[in-house]
Amino acid sequence: MAGIQYLMNSLDRIVAKGVQSTFEEDLGKATFRKIEKEVHDVYGISVLEAVGDFSKLDLVLRKFFGKHTSNIESKIFKKVLSVEQNTKNESIITIKDPGVAKTIFEAYGDPAKKIILDLLLHESKSIPEAIAKSKLPKASTYNRIKELISDGLLTMVGFTHAADGRKVNEYATTFNKTVFEIADDNISINANVQTKFLKDSYAFSSIQV
Repeated sequence: MAGIQYLMNSLDRIVAKGVQSTFEEDLGKATFRKIEKEVHDVYGISVLEAVGDFSKLDLVLRKFFGKHTSNIESKIFKKVLSVEQNTKNESIITIKDPGVAKTIFEAYGDPAKKIILDLLLHESKSIPEAIAKSKLPKASTYNRIKELISDGLLTMVGFTHAADGRKVNEYATTFNKTVFEIADDNISINANVQTKFLKDSYAFSSIQV
């Protein structure tokens, strides 16, 4: 399952927890539990994993809501994020869900993760390269990189070859620029994202409706 996870769209993985909680709140616990059971019965995964790979959850929702599904999805995604600006090469998005924003804020507040994110901001690297360049302890840095990938803050952008000839993935930061806004203990985030990272995102396409 882990290998499949890294192929999911980064933005969808970033907002997954916020989307899940909003689904439960908007649809009600009873309906949400039915959807949760259907997702598990059909795909053997949790709703959170299905949000990260949203095509699976979309098929389940269409079984329950039919032609109304797109409107329901759009409404829920719009509670979690919005697009402030959208150009050919870059989009500026706002993460409105406090829980998602807090997770991102904590990642950037972790000194080791911040070093990794800064390192991969302008130049993509493989995991071994990033570990070597960071000059941080190997084992803990590897774990932090995996967490950043899992949380969607690093995006796979291509491949390179290791010294032994093996083909290895290269990663870059999902966000080019991140601005945190804190008001009344709530955090929101404005982030610049390369448009090419958004082309397969259900979250992004839903809020464009």
